[in-house]
Amino acid sequence: MAVLILYATKSGATEQCAKVLSEELPQSKICNIELEKPNIEAFDSIILGAGVRDEKIYKAIRDFIKKNKDELLTKKMGYYICNEKPKKTEELIEKNFPDDLKEAAICIESFGGYKAYKAPKEGTDQLKGILVDKIREFSQNFK
Repeated sequence: MAVLILYATKSGATEQCAKVLSEELPQSKICNIELEKPNIEAFDSIILGAGVRDEKIYKAIRDFIKKNKDELLTKKMGYYICNEKPKKTEELIEKNFPDDLKEAAICIESFGGYKAYKAPKEGTDQLKGILVDKIREFSQNFK
């Protein structure tokens, strides 16, 4: 099963989560949507990841969902967000993903995160603020 992990990041948290997911899902390919436009037809399964600012997932992923919604509904799908406010996770998911995509998804989760100005500096723990156990649980449920 070929899995595409497609993400958009600003502070790096979403990318770090994509890397951990790819370690848990060996048949996967990571792609930063702002650097590469993958052929989604080549994948059986897709996981979309995005950071959240001002209660909205990043525009690149929002636009991707709008443009590819019908195709996404034919795939095994998972979604994750990176937000540093875990109490708002349900509300953010409700606001940012269309109902039919949420209903068809295998997994939807928040993997934690951090404010942009608190992003880990190079040479420090890049997973600070990331809920690695949630990523592992997500990957087990997605398999």
